[in-house]
Amino acid sequence: MSIKGYIYRIRHNRGYGVQSPSAFFFVTEVLKERLPYYAYAGVEEIADKKGFFCKKHAKALFRITNYFNPTNCIAIESTTAAAIMAMAKPTADKYCISNNKEEIKESIKALLNTLNCQTIAGDCCQELTEAIANVGQIGMLYIGKCEEQASLLSVALPHTNKNSIIIVEGINRSKESRLWWNEVIKDPRTIVTYDMYSYGILFFDKEKCKQNYTLKQ
Repeated sequence: MSIKGYIYRIRHNRGYGVQSPSAFFFVTEVLKERLPYYAYAGVEEIADKKGFFCKKHAKALFRITNYFNPTNCIAIESTTAAAIMAMAKPTADKYCISNNKEEIKESIKALLNTLNCQTIAGDCCQELTEAIANVGQIGMLYIGKCEEQASLLSVALPHTNKNSIIIVEGINRSKESRLWWNEVIKDPRTIVTYDMYSYGILFFDKEKCKQNYTLKQ
């Protein structure tokens, strides 16, 4: 990230320039909340199982899930995200989907089973379609780094409403992913978006003004 890009991002981190009251609250009290949570020890333990999953990102994901209280949580190509969302929302319908059977290793699978999260190995787009058929509308969807991100989002978008949240990992990992994310921001179905550099957050409440916020993770 360039110095100019860093400065541009950090100005929104404390809510500066965020005029919407709901967005200001989300940034300052959820994304950037600094107080300890009761479950952070468990969240850090899960993040440690996958060293590439930043603990700061893991804690933010827990806070987002806990705050919005979705009726269902679906994680694709990220067992870590699945476990964290399951911890934050134990009563939700929970799915962990992966193309790679090795991704759902026995130790993680045992944890997810304990958290009543269904683990599914298969074609991600097809399995996501079936999961959506079961839950009706998307509550919270986490799309990990994979080649099918664009296709998965296309499957998901028709099944969103004002309460839906979609998180996409790795939006700045390449020039192609950056260009695709810019198209996602422009899509009329995405209303309020947050670019956290390593991941993006999408909201779909059509009563809000279309807006993108660029922050530092």
